[in-house]
Amino acid sequence: MKQSILKYGLIAGIIIVAIPSISGLIMGYGEDTFATGEVVGYSAMIFSLMLIFVAAKKYQEANPNETIGFKKIFLLGTGISLIAGIMFGLYNVIYVLYIDPDFMEKYYQYSINNIRSSGIPIEAADLKIAEIESQKEMFMNPILNFFLMFFTVFFIGLIVSVISGLFQRDKVKAEQ
Repeated sequence: MKQSILKYGLIAGIIIVAIPSISGLIMGYGEDTFATGEVVGYSAMIFSLMLIFVAAKKYQEANPNETIGFKKIFLLGTGISLIAGIMFGLYNVIYVLYIDPDFMEKYYQYSINNIRSSGIPIEAADLKIAEIESQKEMFMNPILNFFLMFFTVFFIGLIVSVISGLFQRDKVKAEQ
């Protein structure tokens, strides 16, 4: 199972880093691409973590005499998610420190502009902006950025792992 975790975790990590990178090269990295970039980023996370289904299927095919239930698939998916999350977290730290050091400030301004143009009352907008301002330093911390991106990928991977485990478990029960 360790080989499957490593293999599919690395593939998922490469996908989760490559898609936003290629998308950025095509679309650019300006403030006008942030909304699309978010969609591309979350789509890449979900798409890459669908490899958990593939890994479970391949693992089952490689071990036909073994009952592969929820626990094994969940552990397989968790391992894949762990590797993909670490890779995406590291990519984001490298991105904000070396590739686009002004990204966090640009994203902060983008967020404030979105709040101001959202149509909510000025008082509510000012409260939201004050909240963002109070958290600004914390979110500009590369270590926190790593953990935020890691946990985002890992959490999505846990959800996919549960779904995959439930799907596989039902399949195993139907075959018996």
